[in-house]
Amino acid sequence: MKKAFTAAAAMAVAVISTVATVSAANTESGRTDLTLYVPNDPVYTITVPETVALSATENTQVPITASDVKYIPEGKKISVTLDRGNGTFGRLYLEGTNEETGKEYMMTLYVKGTEGEFKMGALENQIRGMELASFTEDGTMNYELRPAALNYPDSTADNLTIQKGVHYTGYLTYGIELADIQ
Repeated sequence: MKKAFTAAAAMAVAVISTVATVSAANTESGRTDLTLYVPNDPVYTITVPETVALSATENTQVPITASDVKYIPEGKKISVTLDRGNGTFGRLYLEGTNEETGKEYMMTLYVKGTEGEFKMGALENQIRGMELASFTEDGTMNYELRPAALNYPDSTADNLTIQKGVHYTGYLTYGIELADIQ
């Protein structure tokens, strides 16, 4: 019991000794410095291409640019994610119709973001929310898209072969937010 009291008393003396003291000779003044700082709100501009023509034979680089980047808090980054594709449930694929026959076609896309692996656009739980680019300062990053047909070069399936004469279209939307750097 005596040991515990002695340790507590020593701690109290240490705490008291760190407090600014006013001696009996100086009882008319004391000073406390005060500060207040509210950081600026983050400022940035993210530019994504309005249109991208995909290659039928190789991966397509899609640039995302961050400019005018200022006041990003420590430990944060600007994260640009794939919000959703044009397909059902946010899947990412292209659709087209053969004008001569009227037959409709669909081509799933693969997408590769900051994780460095291609993910299939037909699996919305894999692609929705995936990070495509991130920034802490001005710069440009590319993510990649490619038609699923490039993964199945010997396929004869209609939706795994790029059909000549079919104008495929689709779109994707982006999410842009400040996120923690991991």
